[in-house]
Amino acid sequence: MMNGVLTIALNGFRESRRNRVTSVLVVFALILVFSVTVSVEFTFSTFDRVMADFGLGVIGLVTPALALFLSTGLIPREIERRTIFMVVARPVSRSAFVIGRYLGNLFTVGFLLLVMAILFLAQLAIMYATTNFGTGIHAPHLVALYGLALEMVLLTAVAFTFATLSSQFVATLMATCVYFIGHMAEDLFNLAQRTKVVPFKLLGTGLYYLFPNFDRLDFKDRATYLDATPMGELATATAYTAAYTVIMLLIATAIFERRDFK
Repeated sequence: MMNGVLTIALNGFRESRRNRVTSVLVVFALILVFSVTVSVEFTFSTFDRVMADFGLGVIGLVTPALALFLSTGLIPREIERRTIFMVVARPVSRSAFVIGRYLGNLFTVGFLLLVMAILFLAQLAIMYATTNFGTGIHAPHLVALYGLALEMVLLTAVAFTFATLSSQFVATLMATCVYFIGHMAEDLFNLAQRTKVVPFKLLGTGLYYLFPNFDRLDFKDRATYLDATPMGELATATAYTAAYTVIMLLIATAIFERRDFK
């Protein structure tokens, strides 16, 4: 089974690399990250903060967009092209197919995130070495990038779950809604606790515990001000991502196992 999963994952990685939208988004991200060099010319006193905030912000916008677009399109595209029948006819289970596709997509988005992260860190190091501004690379920068990687892992699993259930458009819409709700989870919970209307309190509390809390994986603001993140919080965020990802993949495989492609 593991050989089949790895084969599907590598094939998915090769297919995703040929996707033109991926190339456009990556080029767009590189241009935006480099453009921070121009923008900081007008902010000498907060040079390092602007670089960190702008660079991480761009990566934080492009990475979810890539994860959503690629994740929600793989399985529906297989079904539309009828190539899914070739897959299910082989001695590979549907669960292995979903996991393999998930890993392949994860390899693709992870590779692109790595490229953008290296570019961002290189820019911090170069500007620190060649100018009198900036503070170089610090642990909070690496923690913020790690948080983006955790977010990518979880968001890809959420998107794949919806992709096994519906078309690409519906899956993208639903996964995007979950993503934004997940980033507002803390605010929803706080509002729910303050309200005196019981149905609203139950709704807000239910959404907080039901939807993935992407906000707890966001360390970009701390990186901007070089605030440290406790190791315990990082370990909790990692365990939370792993647990929620496994749950979403179990749901995705269960749905895909029972889906009728006729």
